[in-house]
Amino acid sequence: MNTPHAEQLRVVANIPVGAKPIGVAVGLSDVYVTNSGEDTVSVIDPSTNGVSATINVGLRPEGVATDPQFGICVSNGGDNTVSMIDRSNAVIATVSVQDLFTPPPGMMRVAVDHFLSRAYVTHRGSGRVSIINLSDEVFFAFPFIDVLGPLGVAVDPTSHRVYVTQPEFNAVSVIDPEPNGVIATIPVGQQPIGIAVDALRRRAYVANSGFNIVSLIDIDTHNVADIDVATGSTGATVDSRGNAYVTQFDGTVKVIDATSGSVSATIPVGSQPAGLALKPDIGRLYVANSGDGTVSVIDLAGG
Repeated sequence: MNTPHAEQLRVVANIPVGAKPIGVAVGLSDVYVTNSGEDTVSVIDPSTNGVSATINVGLRPEGVATDPQFGICVSNGGDNTVSMIDRSNAVIATVSVQDLFTPPPGMMRVAVDHFLSRAYVTHRGSGRVSIINLSDEVFFAFPFIDVLGPLGVAVDPTSHRVYVTQPEFNAVSVIDPEPNGVIATIPVGQQPIGIAVDALRRRAYVANSGFNIVSLIDIDTHNVADIDVATGSTGATVDSRGNAYVTQFDGTVKVIDATSGSVSATIPVGSQPAGLALKPDIGRLYVANSGDGTVSVIDLAGG
C-alpha cells in the first residue's frame, strides 16, 4: 500500500455503529467494532460503508482481534469473558478468564498470534494475561501470566513475543511464549494504553494517554525514543511502510512518518477516538469514535 501525501489523507465516511465503540479489527472481508455501551459487535461491509450485521456478545465488549483460520475474539470487560465468534459471525463459545479467582469486572483487551494459534487476553483488574489456544476444540483461558495492571497488547509475529502496556506503571512488559513469562519491563511515557508492533523495522509504537508523547521502542534493544504528538493518545496501529497512526483526545488521528519519526499529518475524525485498524488491501483506516457512536473511514490510498 502506498501512503499518499498528507494533504490527500481524508475521511470518506462516518458510519453509525453502536454506543461507545472502542475496539476495531479487520478480517478477510469485514471490519469488526466492539460497542461497549450496548454489548454488541458491529460488522461493517467495506464495500458499502454500512453495518451488515450486529452480534450480541458479553457485557461491555472492549477488545477485538481476528484470526484468518479461526474467526474473531472479543474481550468483554463487564463480565470477564471472551466471546469466540466463527467466520460466519456466530458466537460458538464464551470463555471465562476468572479461573478460581473471581476478579471484579475490568478493562480487557485481546491480540492474536496467528502462527501459534493463540489469543492473549489482558485483564487490568486481575493483573493477568490469559492465553487461549485457538486450535483446541474446547476453549480455556489457561495458562495465565502475572502482569501488573495490563491493558494494551500486541504480538510480534516474528519472535512471537507479546508486548503489554501497564498504565499505572508507565511501562511495557515483554512476554516470551517459551516459557510463557515476562522477560523485560520497558519504561515508557505516562499512562500507556495502545500499542502496535512494526515487525519488519523492529519497532513498537506506544500511545501514552497521560502526556503528549508516543513512545517508540526498539524491540531488539529496548531503547526508547519520544515522539511529540501534542496531546494524549489512546490507540495505535502501523502500516506496511512503517507509518504509524495514533488516536488523540482532541478528536484527531496523528500520522507518524516512518522515516522522520515525526508527525506528518493530522486528520480530524469523530468524538473521543479510541481503537483503530488498517485494511491494507483497500488502503482504508477504520477509527472507532467512542464519544459519538461512529466509525470514521480514512482513505490512505488517495482515492
